[in-house]
Amino acid sequence: METFGRGCMYIIIGIAILFFLALITQSHINIPWIIAIPLIILAFFVASKKTNDEDNQGDE
Repeated sequence: METFGRGCMYIIIGIAILFFLALITQSHINIPWIIAIPLIILAFFVASKKTNDEDNQGDE
């Protein structure tokens, strides 16, 4: 459950950064699905890796 929350947080942060970039440049930012889906998978992979690393540090 912690991994899911962390992954969602990373995705929300990424969307917020794109939103502010679009506000600053006063333009539309279009991301094709072929790029967006791997980025979402990457966010959850990084979240899973970070969660597993924190769990392993507690065992030592």
